[in-house]
Amino acid sequence: MWWRGEGRRVMERDVKPILTVKGGKIMMKGGKIMKGSIKRILAVLASVFLAMSLFSCGGGGGGGTTTGGGTTTPTGLSGTVATGKPLASVTVYLKDSKGNIRSTITDANGKFSFDTTGLTPPFYLKTQGYGLFSYTDQKSGTANITPLSTAVVAVANNGNADIYTNPPSQLNLSNAKTSLKNLLNSVLQKYGVQNADFITTPFNADGQGMDAVLDSIKIFVNTTDKTIEIKNLFTDDIIGKGTFSNGTVTPTDPITNDEANKLPQSVTSSSKYFVYVKDKYGSPEQGPMMVDIVYADNGNISVKITATHGDTGDLFFIYGHGTKSGNSISFKVPVIMCSDTREDDTEEDDTGIAVFSGTIDPKGNITGTFINTLPKGDTCEESKSNTYEGTFTAEDVTNASPANVAGTYDVYATPREWKEKGPAKLQITQNGSSINASITVPDGDKTYTRSGQGIVYGNYVIFRVPIIICNDTIPNAKAEYATFFGKFDSKTNTISGIYGDGVPDGDYCKAPNYETTGRTTTAEGFWRAVKK
Repeated sequence: MWWRGEGRRVMERDVKPILTVKGGKIMMKGGKIMKGSIKRILAVLASVFLAMSLFSCGGGGGGGTTTGGGTTTPTGLSGTVATGKPLASVTVYLKDSKGNIRSTITDANGKFSFDTTGLTPPFYLKTQGYGLFSYTDQKSGTANITPLSTAVVAVANNGNADIYTNPPSQLNLSNAKTSLKNLLNSVLQKYGVQNADFITTPFNADGQGMDAVLDSIKIFVNTTDKTIEIKNLFTDDIIGKGTFSNGTVTPTDPITNDEANKLPQSVTSSSKYFVYVKDKYGSPEQGPMMVDIVYADNGNISVKITATHGDTGDLFFIYGHGTKSGNSISFKVPVIMCSDTREDDTEEDDTGIAVFSGTIDPKGNITGTFINTLPKGDTCEESKSNTYEGTFTAEDVTNASPANVAGTYDVYATPREWKEKGPAKLQITQNGSSINASITVPDGDKTYTRSGQGIVYGNYVIFRVPIIICNDTIPNAKAEYATFFGKFDSKTNTISGIYGDGVPDGDYCKAPNYETTGRTTTAEGFWRAVKK
């Protein structure tokens, strides 16, 4: 099953600044090339497993938060990464004005910090995946990374939020901040944050203040038309518009008090789920997929599915919305879940819609059904029609105690279209819900080890390690952080799930017949770990 977010509309509107579009090929199941703009895919079903090595070394993944030498007092820069809910276990990169790079991983509350001793501002910051950016010309203090910071950076940089890849010679954020605040004024007033700075004001991802703003609205920056749209996340209604030029936003359809008042008064209730889906056409159950649901005080809900980008394995959100009444819940998501027959996805109307309907049990878990309707002219290969149906289960882990997953494991991986290979060594240490994870891989007569961090939610784990798992197209490419989702089974002492690979932008995973066809496949696969 394939989870693919909105097509051209998402790519040109939602993802700027929310998501950075990356070029290259993405392969559908069976090897068919998806032409046109890049798809967002959560690949969770493999049809063919062929042979090759388990992991490629792929170089290191970043410098970490190293400290300066001697007796120099460390200088620190910190912040919160959030899109409403905190983004836990997300890789953050910092680049200084001389090109020096450091990286770290956020904690369970989306917090991060860098020791900036020896670095020269200004600093350009980004998350790996999600397409979020930020900027500061201060060596210490706060630099939050959110859709608001990304929008500010995009407006100040002529619509291009990615200041990290090609840092501008200078970036004056003052007008961008002020004019964006003017466009959002009614919303900021509603949540009491008119005087807050979108980048430098510290905040907690707790559903209040600045975080309530992030929970309630979605910002679309269109770099081609130089326009901005503001949407109500709980209804998908457009509530404000503007244009921008020379670093300044001009409102063309200001957000009225009535539109702001239709946003929820309270967004402090939210739940985190891990979801499995099963179609009715004989495919295996798939998952786990991480889903966050925010419950408003008016019965509306917003939904964020964490998915992986097909050619790099990076994470991004698929947004949805719906309603909750008593124990009944229903929401729709712009996504194509099946392997469809359409090759060209550049049309504006090529987005499928999946409707999920379920019942919440006393433990907060959800069971229900889904129906995914494809755009006109498209067909699911599994169902042989333009609809795709099945069941889903969602386990509520919001307040679940973390399982003890610490230990040494033999870990195996199955990259897309290849046979499972292994074992490598997975070492997990744990402190409460936080874990450190390292993978040690044989490399001839030697071994190499890559380390990262993660979070445990009940029996589910998510961790990130800088490693390239597939057979990639660039020799000795430097690995970005691969993301591992899995469920721990205490009866068998095993973890199993899906992963998004650490393939960097511009690099791709080879298909088994790459040497003769040049064909590439998606940077995703399955993994399992057996405790020793």
